[in-house]
Amino acid sequence: MSIRTRLLLIVLSVWLPAAAAFGLLARSTYLRGADAARQQVQQLAERLNAAVERELERREVMARTLSVSQALADGRYAAFHAEATAAVQQTDSWALVNTLNRQLLNTRVPFSAEGVPRINQRPLLQTGAEVRFVLRGPMSQQPVVGVFVADTVSPPRHNVGVAFNAVVLQQLVEALPYPEGSVASVMDQQQRVAARNREPGRWVGVQATGELGRRAAAREHGFAQTVTLDGVASLSYLSPPNRHGWTTVIALPMRTLTQAANRLTLQALSASAVLLLVGLGLALLAARRISRPMFQLRDAALQLGADQVPPALATGVSEADAVAAALRRAGQHAQQAQQELQARVAAAVEEARQAQAKLLESQKHEAIGRLTGGLAHDFNNLLQTITTAVQLALRVVPEGPHRRALQAAVGASAKAAGLVRQMLAFGRAATLAPRPVAVNDWLLQSEELIKKTLQGRVGLSAHIAPGLPAVMVDPTQLDLALLNLIFNARDAMPDGGTVTIAGREAQADELAGLPPGRYVRLSVADTGHGMDAATMAQAVEPYFTTKPVGAGSGLGLAQVQAFARHSGGLLRLRSEAGQGTEVTLLLPVADAAAPAPLQAGSVPALPGDAARRPLRVLMVEDDALAASVVVPALQAAGHQVQLCENADQAQAVLQGEASFDLLFTDVVMPGRLNGIDLAQWVRQHRPQLPTVLATGFTQQAPDADLVVLHKPYAIDQLLATLASAAAAATAPR
Repeated sequence: MSIRTRLLLIVLSVWLPAAAAFGLLARSTYLRGADAARQQVQQLAERLNAAVERELERREVMARTLSVSQALADGRYAAFHAEATAAVQQTDSWALVNTLNRQLLNTRVPFSAEGVPRINQRPLLQTGAEVRFVLRGPMSQQPVVGVFVADTVSPPRHNVGVAFNAVVLQQLVEALPYPEGSVASVMDQQQRVAARNREPGRWVGVQATGELGRRAAAREHGFAQTVTLDGVASLSYLSPPNRHGWTTVIALPMRTLTQAANRLTLQALSASAVLLLVGLGLALLAARRISRPMFQLRDAALQLGADQVPPALATGVSEADAVAAALRRAGQHAQQAQQELQARVAAAVEEARQAQAKLLESQKHEAIGRLTGGLAHDFNNLLQTITTAVQLALRVVPEGPHRRALQAAVGASAKAAGLVRQMLAFGRAATLAPRPVAVNDWLLQSEELIKKTLQGRVGLSAHIAPGLPAVMVDPTQLDLALLNLIFNARDAMPDGGTVTIAGREAQADELAGLPPGRYVRLSVADTGHGMDAATMAQAVEPYFTTKPVGAGSGLGLAQVQAFARHSGGLLRLRSEAGQGTEVTLLLPVADAAAPAPLQAGSVPALPGDAARRPLRVLMVEDDALAASVVVPALQAAGHQVQLCENADQAQAVLQGEASFDLLFTDVVMPGRLNGIDLAQWVRQHRPQLPTVLATGFTQQAPDADLVVLHKPYAIDQLLATLASAAAAATAPR
């Protein structure tokens, strides 16, 4: 079958649905137009009804305002006439007052004490409001609308009304744009026409009849086929009655809708005939021009199938040229997609590798954290045993080689405890207790210690900006971090140099990678030998050190970095070989409203008698080695000690009749309760019994008002803390 035949068939196959589509389009257009006309009519009717209701409401408000006049209630009608005249002076309305059989006053005429007899006598309104429409007003001889309300006297003696000419409603009717040939009317509650856009002089005052009158009387609303007063068959919309029972109606003549349908049908037939003729002519013309471009498109498609980019074609047939251009773009996109796919695969492989590396690093830190937490608890108990035993021995060993050896053991225990704290900080096992810390105060308090640490061969320079805001950190961890940095700076300058401590508020361009907020920039810089790139890459890795064996643990910078991250900040390192090193901490500024909490374990100083007072101590310690040295130490100080192996056993003892001056308990122990749980139970059931906690490591933070000793603690520190806690419990409040 030739292209010409196919095109003719295509034209016919397209024309038949198109002709049907024109018919459907004509019908759809007619229905949409009819629906649009209905919607327009409905909207106009409801809009007109709302405008009429506003006019009536405005007069009702005026009438109710006048009805509460004290002059009216007192019967001072001349005074009320003056008030009402002033109230309606700038309006298109007038006020009047009716009794049962007389009209007492009307602001359109001067006040007369006699009034005038009412033309249409009606019972007085008792409540609510009533709208009345009269075709001939007694004064104007024109259609008038009045809104009446009862006065506030019980029972009412007057009806106060505000009236206006119906021409106001006529103006509302004439102000709206109605469809051609339509009729709009306003009807009162008795279905009488009060205003009409066509021939108002003829139809105002006439009562609606037929289907429209029946529907209005039944208070129905919506569309219906009716006949207007002047005999025109119409599609009419009757609005819902407003609050006063008035309605509006807009009638659209049926002939208007019929004429639109006929016009659309004729247009559809004409368009389908023209389409057929044009289609046949174009089909014959196109058949002559399509054959050659089709072959060219076939060749282009074959090239695309061979993963080649087809050339651009200029056949003279825009559709063929567009297809050829699309084939060329498809070939180009296919090549680009292949290249992009290769790049994305490579990027995905690299991203997966980096994610795996981060996961392994995270798992390593988590494992180290768990390991260090468990080790810290047991190791601090061992250190507590060693420290207490050595301190007990120091009390009886005289000066000499043996005493110096014991003192060295005490120093080694303190160094081991510091190493444990570093491990906990790096492994995230330590519980931070952040509070506002002023860097200026820290430097003043630590200056003497820092100078002794620098051993005189290294100079110290400090540049702290005046008014530097406090940082929100754990003060103990801040001490440890800054001292670690100072130690590292000192060790990097074996031939002497200068350590510079600087502090200022960080600038916005220095806060990349941090949440929004204010930060303080603290830096420790030295003039030492610096680090090369390889050393810099490993500087913050745990257990990496460039110091000789035994001179460093390799946890210093790792601990400082962990402290900065856990505090909500960052550590940044800058160093060059031969140019020294600068370590910068970016730490968050403390909230100005945040109170500085008391340090856990802080107790008031005691007089000598209170410190020596023997105490009855209930001690809870699950580690037998620690208990074996701490109990004798307390007993040697004159205290009576009852030892429990766990908190459950201590709870049972406290529920008995035994009396104690103080509870001294470890935190982490086996059983149903730990030390913190026991302290909370004591606070509730034995509130007069003071509690002191001791811990080598715990992830559960105790309450801020509890006294906490961190293992390993000194005997003197233990005795002073117990005495202070007992004295504070018995002190008058």
